[in-house]
Amino acid sequence: MTTILTQGALQVINFVGVLETPCKTRIEILPKTSTDTCDPVSARKILLKMLASVETLKLEEFQQSQLQLLKQPLYELLITHFLKAVSTLVRQGIRNEYQRIERESPYLKGQLQVAKQLRQRPGKQHHFHVAYDIYNANRAENRLLHSALKQVLHWSKSSENQRLARELLFVFNDINLSTNYALDFRQWKDDRALAHYRPLKPWCELILSYQSPVAMVGNHGGLSFLFPMEQLFERYVAKQIKRQLPTHLKLREQVSSHCLTHHNGNDWFRLKPDIVVYDKSNVVTVMDTKWKLLDSSLNTTKHKYNLSQSDLYQLFAYGEKYLKGHGDLYLIYPKHIGFIEPLANFEFKPGLRLNVVPYDLETDEYYLSLT
Repeated sequence: MTTILTQGALQVINFVGVLETPCKTRIEILPKTSTDTCDPVSARKILLKMLASVETLKLEEFQQSQLQLLKQPLYELLITHFLKAVSTLVRQGIRNEYQRIERESPYLKGQLQVAKQLRQRPGKQHHFHVAYDIYNANRAENRLLHSALKQVLHWSKSSENQRLARELLFVFNDINLSTNYALDFRQWKDDRALAHYRPLKPWCELILSYQSPVAMVGNHGGLSFLFPMEQLFERYVAKQIKRQLPTHLKLREQVSSHCLTHHNGNDWFRLKPDIVVYDKSNVVTVMDTKWKLLDSSLNTTKHKYNLSQSDLYQLFAYGEKYLKGHGDLYLIYPKHIGFIEPLANFEFKPGLRLNVVPYDLETDEYYLSLT
């Protein structure tokens, strides 16, 4: 994360979400899709839509455009959706499993562990080393849910969220908290009996910050949900384009089948475009997404629409290696008031063209020619 502190102001670059300072001040960082003042309700709606699609957090309610809902702080919205998802799981049933218990007991129960019993200390021969199975809900998935519920109760300032969190914690009261997130996540099962648990796993990863690129908790224990906007925009655009592709075309992300050069028999400098579209084994086009605001009015040789020269070098290399020097490439930027229509084509050489196009995050409209 890049931050800039100037004249008492904190600027977070290319991240969106919620940041809590050590003094418990919560700052909401929304995607900026305009050079002018951005409507927070509209920006929050766009962010939730992207998260619902990319991070599979199942945020359905925002699609109803409930103004009262969208006026809530972003972190309270995330907590609300998590709590409702847990409520749905509880109604469908918390799953139990058999667990092996080995203990020293004053009475014989289950299977006697003969080897341990023979090593029993003098004076304790009246105790038995036994092993038996119990059927309860103290399993990895439920421990993680219990821990996540306790965490969001600590974070939330909404009386409604706090009430629902306490009700759910009562349901999980007999289940232990997770003492090892990494181990419990590895033990999270994905069989048919736990199908209704699947939507909860990304929530727990987000809340408990287990190897999640989109969530971080500071050393002071405050709330921080930070999403890298470049990755979010890239994955969201790829997902939306993939949905609307003709059936004979296939989309792949982060392809690395070509390199820039060969040296001493080795491939050097892998070329990894964001999106490659194939027709069977043939490359149709290559696309890259950039979270940056272009300005179509800056059409001078000095300003160059705010385009980066390194980005064009990058696309040229993609065109040479993936398209064999012939075809159309795309650079996709967010649409805003200063960038509404595609720019005139950039011609790298005869037959190899670059199209710089906007993507409308509100309507999901884009300017691509794929047949």
